[in-house]
Parts: sequence; C-alpha cells; structure tokens
Amino acid sequence: MSGRPRSFDPEEVLSKAMLTFWRHGYDATGLSQLEAETGLGRQSLYAAFGDKRALFLAAVDHYFKTVIEPGFVAVLDAPGSGLHNVLSVLQGWETVALAPDFSGCLIGNSVAEMGRRDELMAQVLQRKFELMEAALERALKRARQAGEVPRGLNPKVTAQSLLAMAQGLAVLARVRSDPAVVRNVVTSAKALLK
Repeated sequence: MSGRPRSFDPEEVLSKAMLTFWRHGYDATGLSQLEAETGLGRQSLYAAFGDKRALFLAAVDHYFKTVIEPGFVAVLDAPGSGLHNVLSVLQGWETVALAPDFSGCLIGNSVAEMGRRDELMAQVLQRKFELMEAALERALKRARQAGEVPRGLNPKVTAQSLLAMAQGLAVLARVRSDPAVVRNVVTSAKALLK
C-alpha cells in the first residue's frame, strides 16, 4: 500500500502545499509535485483535503492565517500608534520584497493567475483583500484620530492605494529585485501618509 498512514500533521501538510502553490502557482503545481512536497500519496491528500482545488483553497486560508494575520493584520491592529503600525508594515514590505527567495503574495499571485476564470476563487481571494484593506483602514483611522496624519486623509482610499502598491510591488519584485526600485515604491507609499 502506498502513502503514509493518517498520522500526519495537517498543519504541516498545509504549510508544504501552501509553499508549493506560492512558488509555482496553481496551474503549474501538479499532483505528483504536491505528493513529493507533502510526503503524502494522492489518496491521503484527497482523503484529508479533497481534490487539488480544495487543497489550494485550504492552503490560501492557511497562508492568510500564518502569514498575513501575524505579519500584516496583527501589526496594524497592535496597540499604540496607528501611523507607527502602518510604517512598520511598509518597512516589512521592503525587507520581504528584497529577500532572495521572494515569491510575491500568494493571494495576489492567485488573483492574477485565476481570478477572472473562477468565480468562487475570485470571491475567496477578494475577501482576503478586503480583510487586508480593512486592517489598513483601521490603523489609518486611529492615526487620523491621534493627529498623526493629516485630518483630510481618507483612510479607506489610502488603505486601497497602499494595498494596490503592495500588490504591485509584490509582482514587480518577483522579476526585478532592484533595491532602489523597491525603496522608491515604499517611499512613495509613505508619502501618501503626509
């Protein structure tokens, strides 16, 4: 009998599947590659997660829970200065975008790859963007209330603009990891807060 017994850690398997989809994209990731990366046979993967699409959706949720929530949402929602929290996220973008193994944003990559051709997938990915935007908006509202940014700053529009810049930077940095370009984008993002 091939495959491992059901004594695997589902979180570990999701992490490995997530990294595989994140590096290669949905279409380019084959089942045999998922088997090799997770260490599970096809039957075990199907039994635990469903088909490739269901595994991908679980991997996107896992990405949001393990990457976006702690590194983005929790930073923005941390107590203290809303402006400081936003600036911390922007600085994080620069650091991550210049990492040698940077693979962009799994959510943004997936929207570009399959957002228009898969209605359910588009809704799931859109919801993740909405949660990210809402976290930025909350921090910007706190910053405005504290007088850290101009009173005329529109938190919703600024949050949308920052998220668009982050996603654009994630795409650009995958093919052009030029520190000057990355720094210029982050500097431009910070300028929206003045």
